[in-house]
Amino acid sequence: MSNKLKIELSPQYAEHLELIKQIIPSETGEQITDDSKMVEVLIDSFMAFIQEQVAYEEHAHDGGCCGGGWHDHGHSHEHGKEEWGCCKH
Repeated sequence: MSNKLKIELSPQYAEHLELIKQIIPSETGEQITDDSKMVEVLIDSFMAFIQEQVAYEEHAHDGGCCGGGWHDHGHSHEHGKEEWGCCKH
């Protein structure tokens, strides 16, 4: 794999990228003006999201109560609904 990739975006995605560059700042808090840098930031953000999901799934499979879906603990909850996510007793 080469160190550099050339990516062509459709006009719709180019517009989205311009908007994202105005919203997401660089690590130093400055506006990102370079398309390549913005794509790198987006990839880094997505990879961090994937790592969080993997850690969450590992926790759920290590005997943790999180992530298993709806939990019914045999007692009433607000509005009669079961809890989602980590169990809180």
